[in-house]
Amino acid sequence: MAHLWQWDIGFVLVLVVLLRHLGKRLRHRFLLRQTCVEDLKRLGQSRPENTKLKGTAVVCGGSIGGLLAARVCHDHFARVIIVEPESWLGTEDATRKDAWKQEHSRTRVVQYHSLQGEKSGLCCLFPNFVEECIASDIHVCRGDFRSSTWGNWTRTPYAEYQGELPKTMFVGRPGLETLLRRLVFTSGNFPNITQVIGTAFGMTRSTSTANILEEVMACDPNRSGLKWLQREGFGHSIDGKYVKEALPLEDLRISYDQKIHYSTLAFRVTKELGERLDVPGGWENCGPIYNCFTDSEVENRSIYSQRIEGDIVQLCCGAWGVANLPTTLEDVKSYVKSLVTDKPIPEWFFKILDLLGEVEDTVTCSKVRVSPSHFVQFHKAVNLPSNWIALGDSVMRVNPVFGKVSLNILNALKADVFLLLSQGCTKALMGAICLNTVLHETDDIILEKFSRDFFELQADKITPIWEGVKIGDYAYKTTIPVQGETLSKGTLLRWYIRKLHILAFTDKQAGSALWHVKMFLAPSIDYLQFGLILKVLGNFLLHPNA
Repeated sequence: MAHLWQWDIGFVLVLVVLLRHLGKRLRHRFLLRQTCVEDLKRLGQSRPENTKLKGTAVVCGGSIGGLLAARVCHDHFARVIIVEPESWLGTEDATRKDAWKQEHSRTRVVQYHSLQGEKSGLCCLFPNFVEECIASDIHVCRGDFRSSTWGNWTRTPYAEYQGELPKTMFVGRPGLETLLRRLVFTSGNFPNITQVIGTAFGMTRSTSTANILEEVMACDPNRSGLKWLQREGFGHSIDGKYVKEALPLEDLRISYDQKIHYSTLAFRVTKELGERLDVPGGWENCGPIYNCFTDSEVENRSIYSQRIEGDIVQLCCGAWGVANLPTTLEDVKSYVKSLVTDKPIPEWFFKILDLLGEVEDTVTCSKVRVSPSHFVQFHKAVNLPSNWIALGDSVMRVNPVFGKVSLNILNALKADVFLLLSQGCTKALMGAICLNTVLHETDDIILEKFSRDFFELQADKITPIWEGVKIGDYAYKTTIPVQGETLSKGTLLRWYIRKLHILAFTDKQAGSALWHVKMFLAPSIDYLQFGLILKVLGNFLLHPNA
């Protein structure tokens, strides 16, 4: 009898060890698939100059995504050309260190002067990146976003990093884009990259090889990449039949409207005033100031604040389904006081708002109606040109609560790989990393499977972003869902994530999972660790009304 009992214990132990091993392997598989953590190891590794691909990479669009993609292509191609539609981006004003004094502004980026936060993986591409950030007064500090959930502070994994979180950057859109453009064009490190001022408006199929593009044409006006492909006969099955999951070109784009508006007030703060602001950690080490995400079951508004380059403090008020948002400091004060939260917003934040009144004469306001979210599922397309890719907002635009053309004649640029790009930060960087990974697996010519391999790899990384943000947006009844879906989609997962946030107020494991997934350092499967599921259910049973 004792022998049987010992055998049972041994079996259970072996089973536990086996399950833990399988769990680690499954997590590692998702880590490789959903994040760029492992891909970063090859980012910035350049081919020797005499072994680079003998051709030209043409990047259509010189925004953040275009600059990053061009930098990646420099490691692999003998020549890289960026086609940029705004003429002032060829002047010194586009590369200045004090971007807050720019005389021009992006005409195609409505959120150019609105709040944004950056997660930086750029040191691999630019070895002197931190030094150049300092030169541009861009703050590189620990990745604590000072975010409260309904007024509650979530546990942050300081202990896992010996008391100091990994560094990240906090910067406005002008500061980031101007920094990248200066690094690419004036550092002298990337001689293979040149810029042409003009608007890419078409492409032509090769006359000798049917599945590749040969030229990109730059002039005025601009047309979308999908139309370019359709005009050249790409994107449709030859026999009119499509395998499972495959779609014709016109059906690749899915969209929903989250109906989000936000307004950003920017204040120029003097050094003397900054030192009087009661910012946690002190003014000199300040990036984020205070962010409060509210409970979608009782509130549809939130507040975000941070310090960016040029000693500028941004206050951003955002809301689902509400268009009338603050445009003055007094409006912001009333707005913050009226937010429905579980715990009161700290008094020190209201004191900061009062002190900002001393520089209210410097305030500027940017109001944005966020465009509907869209996802062009190029990974489901058939018959795409093998040397054409797209990344950034040209592929996906999600809820962020995460020009003039100088060419008057036609210009045709011979190219060996084409990249359609638009603005976008995290997604654009992930796309550039995926491009680097695929190029490292390319020997001396662009193979037929190049485009397909890229889109499949990119989809694995960015589809979780789309699904995760969409589930959050579907919590608001004002959201218009994707055609064929209802707002009830994701209800169970939304309930679980809400309970996970509640657990993270007191539980370090839950806080660590939330932080690492949001920083794109861990796969979303980390939310479903067996221990966390038990804790969430236990906490719900003990506090069902929390």
